[in-house]
Amino acid sequence: MNKMKEFFSRYSYDSVKMLVDQLVLSIFGFGLAMASVHAQNDTLLMITGVGSVIFYLTMLYSVAWKMGSSDRPTIETGNRKFNPLTGALVSLVANIPGLLMATIFMINSFLGNGGGFAGIIGRFINGMYLGLMTLIEFNGDHLHAYWWMYFLLIIPSVLVCTVGYVMGVKSKLLAKLMTPQLPASDRPTRKELKERREEKKK
Repeated sequence: MNKMKEFFSRYSYDSVKMLVDQLVLSIFGFGLAMASVHAQNDTLLMITGVGSVIFYLTMLYSVAWKMGSSDRPTIETGNRKFNPLTGALVSLVANIPGLLMATIFMINSFLGNGGGFAGIIGRFINGMYLGLMTLIEFNGDHLHAYWWMYFLLIIPSVLVCTVGYVMGVKSKLLAKLMTPQLPASDRPTRKELKERREEKKK
């Protein structure tokens, strides 16, 4: 119980941030998908769909990397035990609304009621994936018509957050997505930056 309390106390902000990022990107992706469907342009639907997913996962990676980077000093000094699944756990907490909608969607489907309201909310929450789910069909139906799809959609975010956290703890960059934050005393002043630019011009 104490470990759980400590976990939520330390990472509640990051979970909320991931959830907010998801909602923002879902609205963005949902709007792009609807516009592409209205234009009846599958190519545009593919481009916007892939772009929305990449942008969303990149934002999650950034949050998870910063989490790992923040934990690195306490881990290196032995004050905190390194847990490579921390990023995954924070991601799962952030995905609780999605898991809840997916569960209700599943129950409704088994009862023969279809997705219902949970299906609509599920598509909205996962708006960044809607373009691809609309474009790809399975057994004659779009992917967003299947309850199990909403459970699968959680996997990419969990994997990305796991990798991002571990990379942050190890202070390693992945394709330069992150820039290490130097202590204020080590950051160059404006005067030093100006001098460096002038030296490069010479």
